[in-house]
Amino acid sequence: MFTGSKKQIVDLIKRKGTLSIDEAVEEIDLAKTTLREHFLQLERDGYVERDYVRSGPGRPSLQYQLTSKGNSLYPSSESKLIRNIINYLKSKGSEQLVEDFFEDFWNQRLEEAQERIKNSSAKDLESKVKLLMQMLEEEGFMPEFDFDESEESLTVKECNCPFSEVIKETRLPCKLEEMFYKKLFNENAERTSYIAEGDYSCTYDIPTD
Repeated sequence: MFTGSKKQIVDLIKRKGTLSIDEAVEEIDLAKTTLREHFLQLERDGYVERDYVRSGPGRPSLQYQLTSKGNSLYPSSESKLIRNIINYLKSKGSEQLVEDFFEDFWNQRLEEAQERIKNSSAKDLESKVKLLMQMLEEEGFMPEFDFDESEESLTVKECNCPFSEVIKETRLPCKLEEMFYKKLFNENAERTSYIAEGDYSCTYDIPTD
């Protein structure tokens, strides 16, 4: 979580819904130029996004709001609730329903990734991977990648698991995430590190030949 003036900005947006730089100047004891730089940094890092809002006659004002990544900075009980739902369904003998749900969810993710790539102007593999990185970032995976053209290999790291609470009840998402990379890139894709087993990331090595 942020500290200092950036935290003040993010907290204000969370409380108000939207925030302009002029409004931030009234609330935070910093120069406008400094606040503007903080807003730009938060935007570059994907925590806020800008929009022009019209609230009367005259020019619309520039307002900032939190992205899904920005909202994820705040405590939520959703993951714990989903974990409890899964545990409840399993206790009632509905494990197949749980499995069907996750398989359908991951199929939708695969289709979204394929559509993003298909509808883009990306032609080379690296450009396509960058589109996937954007999707994974939005989902909270904190992704990184390394593309070694000479070795014909792609390495994707997911440095955060947004399904960590769910995985305490079922490892199915882990299995489906590996299949996601096999179907999207190469059936020989392999997970070589695993957060659930104490590693710092889930790493996928993907041949690109």
